[in-house]
Amino acid sequence: MNNLNGVEMKKNQIISFVVILLLFLPTFASAQLIKVGAGGGLTQVLAPDAFTKKVSDGGLGYSTEWNGGLIGKVDLPLIPITPRAFILYHTLSGEIEPIGEEQSPNLEYKQSIYEIGLGAQFNFIPSPLGFDPYIALDLAYNKFGDFKGIPPTSEGGPEQLVIPTGNRFGGGIGVGSEITIIALINLDLNLSYKMFNLTGKKDGEDTISAVTLDAFIIFNFL
Repeated sequence: MNNLNGVEMKKNQIISFVVILLLFLPTFASAQLIKVGAGGGLTQVLAPDAFTKKVSDGGLGYSTEWNGGLIGKVDLPLIPITPRAFILYHTLSGEIEPIGEEQSPNLEYKQSIYEIGLGAQFNFIPSPLGFDPYIALDLAYNKFGDFKGIPPTSEGGPEQLVIPTGNRFGGGIGVGSEITIIALINLDLNLSYKMFNLTGKKDGEDTISAVTLDAFIIFNFL
């Protein structure tokens, strides 16, 4: 008899747990918050030295340029991790200083990078003042555009460099914060360190790293 009562009690507990789970599951699902934003900022190439040093010293003279793109996030209920995806377009350029009388002083080295990334934000406890700080880790698929300017092997151009074109894989780490502006609209500020060509490099190709400082206007959707 006691065994029957014990089985019946366990059965009732299981049924109660299933009922509670079914009641709360729609709430958890509807609590997911989809965020979509647009914005951009600055890209500062840090390495290698051949890309950042002056053209007169045999480099490309890449400096601080603009980037822009889109970002999407999904806030998960009861989990301090926010999956995210983004698309950014980076421009790289360096002014070619005049060498001789025939070279135009306005000629530039130019290149672009399309960055398509997936990652996650690890959220801290939100501040009561509307600040939601986070640390982000990202993986990215990067497409390097064609290099424009005097080829590195040409007379008058920079010293011989292996300039990436085509597709590479990279990654990054960053810190940031979402700041509430008004209901359903946030400002996302983030600072990231990126390595654009961690894998897929050609022989002699150096890893290209950069720091980006970006701001996105984020729209929240249930």
